[in-house]
Amino acid sequence: MGNIDNLLALARAGDGTAREQLLAEYRPFITRVTAGLCRRHLEWGYDDELSIAFMAFNEAIDRYEEDRKVPFLAYARLLIKSRLTDYLRKENRVSAHMAGSLNNELEELSAFPLESSRAWGEYLEREAAREREEEIREYAAMLAEFGISFSDLVRCAPRHRDARQVLLNVSRRLAGDGTLFEQLVRTGKLPIKELSLLTGVHRKTLERGRKYIIAMALLWHHCQEYLYLCHYLKASGKGE
Repeated sequence: MGNIDNLLALARAGDGTAREQLLAEYRPFITRVTAGLCRRHLEWGYDDELSIAFMAFNEAIDRYEEDRKVPFLAYARLLIKSRLTDYLRKENRVSAHMAGSLNNELEELSAFPLESSRAWGEYLEREAAREREEEIREYAAMLAEFGISFSDLVRCAPRHRDARQVLLNVSRRLAGDGTLFEQLVRTGKLPIKELSLLTGVHRKTLERGRKYIIAMALLWHHCQEYLYLCHYLKASGKGE
């Protein structure tokens, strides 16, 4: 998620250039969220749903409240869903399969203006809790494919901050290297030799931290899917 926090702060302070950059960088995110809700391929300049979602993301920049402890992108995603649901209902374009996938509470919320509805804040808290639980389940399932459990992470996570930071840096390098990450996914094994050459970290250190590195690399690579987990990791100071 790079410099999203800096861009968001600047945009909220009135920096138009930062706002434009934020909107441009997260167009793929807006597209993915919108297409997921509509369950079909969408094209910019052709589908109104993307325009609605784009405006909702822009609105989220101004409405975001850090005190709620919800990551900005998660908040923007909920606002996009709310605005799209309202739009599609008004246009009478909610298909049968889409209606079945929409949360009933979200459908009700779209009838109320966010400015005056306490229900939105209550919904946000409930939905954020639900999304966190869903992320944890999905992440646990992904880790299981590599033979890793949460209890494993508790046991193998470095206790000293410096040692933990070394492994976190390695995991981020791994997540950002397309070739090595593809090798990890394909083989299920940490490319220790190549990773040692890339990072300069001794192979024995990598071997000892193998499960932790794999788990964190998976999280960094899928950061926009695991918004709450990545936000927690960064906010705790462990990911910086």
